[in-house]
Parts: sequence; structure tokens; C-alpha cells
Amino acid sequence: MAKKKRDEVAAPPAAPLLSPASWLFLIAVAVRLAHFFLYKGDFWHDTPLLDDNLFVSWRGVIQKEGFLASSLGTFDLNPGYPYFLAYAGRLLGDGVLPVILLQHLLGALAPVLLYRIGEQLFDGRVGFVAGLLGAFYGPAVFFESRLLGESFIYLLNIAALWMLARAPASAPESRALLAGVFLGLSAVFRPTVLAFVPFAALWLFATASSPLLSWLCALLLGLGTWLPMLPFQLRNRAVDPSAGWGLTTASGGVNLFLGNNPEADGLNKPPSFVHYGPGMQYRDFKEEAEAREGKKLSAREVSSYWTRRTLKWFQERPAAAWSLVGRKALLFWNHREPPDNFFQALFERFTKLREAPLADWGLVSALGLLGLLASLPWLGTAWLLHAYALTYLGLCAAFYVLARYRFPAAAGLIPLAAFALVRFWDYARGLGRLKALGLALLLLPCLWLTRLPLIGEEDPASSHYSMAVVYANQGWKDKAVEEYR
Repeated sequence: MAKKKRDEVAAPPAAPLLSPASWLFLIAVAVRLAHFFLYKGDFWHDTPLLDDNLFVSWRGVIQKEGFLASSLGTFDLNPGYPYFLAYAGRLLGDGVLPVILLQHLLGALAPVLLYRIGEQLFDGRVGFVAGLLGAFYGPAVFFESRLLGESFIYLLNIAALWMLARAPASAPESRALLAGVFLGLSAVFRPTVLAFVPFAALWLFATASSPLLSWLCALLLGLGTWLPMLPFQLRNRAVDPSAGWGLTTASGGVNLFLGNNPEADGLNKPPSFVHYGPGMQYRDFKEEAEAREGKKLSAREVSSYWTRRTLKWFQERPAAAWSLVGRKALLFWNHREPPDNFFQALFERFTKLREAPLADWGLVSALGLLGLLASLPWLGTAWLLHAYALTYLGLCAAFYVLARYRFPAAAGLIPLAAFALVRFWDYARGLGRLKALGLALLLLPCLWLTRLPLIGEEDPASSHYSMAVVYANQGWKDKAVEEYR
């Protein structure tokens, strides 16, 4: 009798060559290197323009005077990026292109973290679509190519969201601390993210396994947030003892009034007493406040004065003030980019690869808003992203809307946009075609809202002034004079 063959054991499936996260990183690097080499050598790509030129000048002061850089006084612009330039310059030199290349390589990590966030809060498919959107997101590539620090805010905020999303699963204490550190570092680049910290603490309270652990995580979050800001607070106190223990900058009240006054339009329109240009705005606000008060004012007193003026305007003309807030909320979602440190044409040019378009804010805002609405049944896991995106909506409505101010909101909207796309795909290919139709119909008002004709063409006067500043910075006096005229 023949011996029965033993059952053959099936070979395990071959492991994928690369993980999804690795593929996303490589795709993101490829997109960014293509952008870098396509535009390398272009004057408008390689040249610091307005605030970025000011940050470059600060870099030289910091390198010469050390960390205190006393001659800069109390900061009226965010200090994180000039300090990054100063210390990075020791390794990379003072050239622009090495810094841009480093920012592109660091920026390629953002799609990987977006993938992890989507995977953790929803599933792997949502994560991968979020990573792809992040890899091809034009504004991210653009801001990585500018010396403005926006790409660091975006990346650090994404890292904080990743730590918060992972906190319920394992090591909540260390993840809460790291989330705080990332938020604190982001605040050094621009302190607006601090408005999200209470929501981050609520998330930790809601997801912790015990009341004691929730309090511990919240305390660690607060500690982590404060630590990166402490050196700059100490520095401000050393330079100007009257600065108090506020944030890293002393221009909060100025920015508040800039977006809330009878002349404001919701964008970066300064009052009539302010001269347009980097380094001039705060000086003019200070001089105007001192003229009205009839005495010299410290940086903290200047900020307090303009905060009081803003509140007084809300009290005296509430209808006009709140109408402007509503307009700014609509401007937040608008598909057009309102720039202030570059020209609209430059933004449109450098957010694509020559003629190949990249994903833009109009796509992310419409799909992100759709995802925000579609994910309401999943609010138990998705509300972290809701709170983050709505925090930035609230900040823009409270102050004013600029492309770079609303840019970090994409960190929350991209995973929500990916959720909407995956949900539509699931409905369309399964038995939920009516739900797919409902989701498509829900997209229509989202598109309508983001396409309202609220942002027109760039003001020619502002364009000419900006060009004049750029030419003056290059030492091209004749060209600058021509633009000033």
C-alpha cells in the first residue's frame, strides 16, 4: 500500500519590499527633490523676500551676539526660525539652498506621520490616502522652499497629533510629554498653536484609563509645552525686565487689532497709520500707541493698549465687528491663497511642478470640510482632528486670514479629507450607493462655500511696494525707486 503523502504546508506570503510608510516617504522625497531641482537657480525661489529677509538679518545678529542677541530687543516677530537659521548656519553655512534642501527632507516626514494618524484614528487605507495627499500637497512643498518657518509649524503640529492619537494605545505618559514638547516647539515658531493645548488635554482626559493617569498626562503635556518656550521667556526678561512672563513675542495685541478694526477686511490690511513692510509694522503701532497715550510704552504696554482698543471696538460697534469675524470664518475655507510675504503669482507658480499641478488648499479645504461632516458618527475617535482644525478656524476668525496662518490647519484637514474619500469609495463599490450619492451631494455645499468670490486679485499698490522692498534688499536702488513710484 502506497504511503500517503504528507500535506504540503503553504509558504508564508512574501513580505512587501517596503512598508506603506517607507513608500510615502520616498514619494514625498521625490516630489520635493523634483521641486528643488526644477526651480533651483530661479531668482524668486532662491531669494529671501520680505519677512524671510528680516529673519536672515536676525540670523546674523544672533550669530554675532549669541543667544541673547540684545540688540534685537523684545521680539515682535516669532523667534524660533531665526534661531534655527543661526544654529543651522554653523553646519550648513549661510546659503539659502542647503536650508531649503534640509527643510524638504524634514518635510517628507509629514506624509509618514499623516499616514500614522489616519491609520490610528480610522484605518490603514485612510492613513495611506492621507499620506499621499500630504506627499503631493503643494503649499507644504512651497513653504518648505521659503525661509519662513511655516514648514516646521506644520511638521511639529503633525508630530503632536500623532503622539496624541497614539497616547491611548501605549505609554500615554511619555507620549503626552512628547506631544507637549512638539506643541511648545511649534509655539516658538508661532504661539497660536497654544490655543489647541486645552483640547489636547481634554483628549488625554477622555482617553486615559484612570483619573490619576489623566491628570498626570495633562500635567506632562503642560510641562512639555512650556519647556521649549522657557529659554525665550528668560531671554526676553534678561533683555527687557518689563517684558513680564508672557509668550515668546510681544505683539499679540497688535495682531488682534490688525484683524479687528474699522479699516480691516479680514486679510492683512493694515490701518492707515501703518507703513507696509517687514520691521515697520510693529514700530508704527508702537509710535501710534505712544502718541495716543502721550508717553513711552513698553512692549507689553503696547500689546495691552491695542487689545483694549480691539475690545472697545467690539463694544461700540458689535454688528460690524462680529460681521467681520464671520467674513474671516468664510475666508478661512476659501480656495484662493491670501499671501503677505510673497506674491499671489509666485504662490501659484511654486505650488506645482512646472505645468504639473499639486494638491492645493482648495482641494484640502473642500474635502476636509466634507470629512469633518462625514466623520461625525465617528466622533469618538475623530474629534481630536475636529478640535484641531476648528481651533485654527477660530484663530483665523479672531485675528485675520493669511495663507501661512491657516496652512497648519491642513494637518487636521488632510486625514479628514482622506476619510471622506475612502468612505465614498466603500459606499460606491458596495451596497451603499445611496450613501455614496448622499456624500457626493454633501460635497456640493462644501465646494460652494470654498469657491465664494471673497478674495480678489492682489492689490497693485501692495505688489509694487513688495517688489520695491525686494529690490532694495538686493541693493538694486534704481529698480526699487521705480517700484516705489
